[in-house]
Amino acid sequence: MSTGPTTARLAALARGLSGEGRHDDALVLFEHLLTLDPADPNLRLGEVRALAGKGETLAALERLCALKVASADPEALLDEIRAQSLPAVERFNAHLAAGELDLAEKYAAALADLIPQGPPMLAAAFACNRALGRTDAALRYARALIALEPGHAEARGYLVEHGEQAQDVEGEIVQRMLAALSPKSDLHPLIRLRDLHDVASQILCRPLTPTGLGQLQTLLAAARALEVTTEPGSEWEGWAKHYRLLIDAVDLAAVQGPTPVPGPEGEIAFRAATGEAMDWAAVRAHADALGAEAVFFAAADEAYVELYARWYALSVLKYGDVPSLVVIHVIGGLDRLAEIAAKVGISDPRVVFAGDRFDAETALKTACYDAPPKGLIAKPVAHYQSIRFIRLGALLGHLARPVFVSDIDLILQRGVKDLLERTATADVVFNENEASWNAGSRLTANLLQVNPTPNAQRLLAFLRAYLERALSGAEVTRWIDQMALILGRHHLAFRGEAAQIAYFDTTSDINNVMYPSYQENPFRFLSLFHGFDTSSLEGEAKVLGSGESGHEGRATQGEGS
Repeated sequence: MSTGPTTARLAALARGLSGEGRHDDALVLFEHLLTLDPADPNLRLGEVRALAGKGETLAALERLCALKVASADPEALLDEIRAQSLPAVERFNAHLAAGELDLAEKYAAALADLIPQGPPMLAAAFACNRALGRTDAALRYARALIALEPGHAEARGYLVEHGEQAQDVEGEIVQRMLAALSPKSDLHPLIRLRDLHDVASQILCRPLTPTGLGQLQTLLAAARALEVTTEPGSEWEGWAKHYRLLIDAVDLAAVQGPTPVPGPEGEIAFRAATGEAMDWAAVRAHADALGAEAVFFAAADEAYVELYARWYALSVLKYGDVPSLVVIHVIGGLDRLAEIAAKVGISDPRVVFAGDRFDAETALKTACYDAPPKGLIAKPVAHYQSIRFIRLGALLGHLARPVFVSDIDLILQRGVKDLLERTATADVVFNENEASWNAGSRLTANLLQVNPTPNAQRLLAFLRAYLERALSGAEVTRWIDQMALILGRHHLAFRGEAAQIAYFDTTSDINNVMYPSYQENPFRFLSLFHGFDTSSLEGEAKVLGSGESGHEGRATQGEGS
């Protein structure tokens, strides 16, 4: 395009008109100028913004996608892509809510074209086209989705339904590895880091064979050697930190090595809900006197204990159909157990409080990071989430009966006798989220059952050593407890004596879907998760029965797993 003064002034005028909200006038100028130089990226970007300003969101997306394809530096368009995607997603949702599936599909397809590495919009485009009976388009999106999320059950099922055998997993892993490791890749290093993490996660979510172990070693070495430069303080820097910490959390030497011998337990104190001070021997004698057939164990800081312990304990006391002991561990609460127990306000002899000398100030020296947009967390959340697994080995050893260990923001809604019978021969029972192929979220830490067996103690010794080491470093991912569980499962496969592993039924035992408030649900254990409106529990007879309630109307704002 000519850079003469007239043309330059026209371009500046067009941008000025668009900035003033006169998008129709701006668009006339941009379209005229593009007839002179159709390839000018600044003019094409101006056209995109003018179209978006007019509310022609779909046309703006199509022009932006064409600009991205033609651009020598697609990375420079990321901010624009994010800005234009937001109104497009809103339009998609609005059409979907109105039942206008044909219109919704247009936005999903445009977003999938613009962000081909984005599973959510590929999944939306796939779902729309499947519902509309557009088989060819649905198959195309299903293939693209499987390439990014190999475990996507609906896409896999659709391919098989239409005569396409989904690629075998081992071949798929090799293919994804080759793409992620390719020295000729023109992807941004952050995207390569993500891809290396994702393939490593896919391997970790499956039984670890010698082939898989070798692949993991190659992927981890490549990821750790990869240089990723991002703008300080940007969201991309946050994602780089997130993937780095998850990759660093994969300790293959620990997985394959001998099971660590647990060291001495830290100082711990107990107090019965009825007021008596206790030690380990007294707690064991108390469990024996109750005839306890199971232990329910949760650990949290004092703030979370105050928020949730009453609901948690009352639900177990109401619905437990076998004699049980409830142990609530107050992290850092050793010297204030009596006061904390009084706040919870339960005097049932089946409830015992425990406390240690956890030092939050010291723990804060280990920076804890979540995925963006959260990033650096002001509380030692990783420590709080991990303490229950660090303490669990001693609890299981001293009390010698099955233990359900869980988040404290969880309630029991029916008995566990049938569950205990079903899992009587298991060493450990995991909550596996089969929809996830990320190693940090495959095994959900909100519920775990361990039986008093040598293999269970082997797992708990691994968890304690791994977590204590991870939590003493300079930085840690907030998903470290769930990384510990998946690596611990592999450790049992390497070092266990014919370990028996069982799994909760995620359609009835425990929810891995999030409820915003209490509503009818089929789950034995209901995990309230982050953001649950606890005011919806007040007066709900199906939760605790009539006349029982906890603290008045709070909505959770904490950091759950």
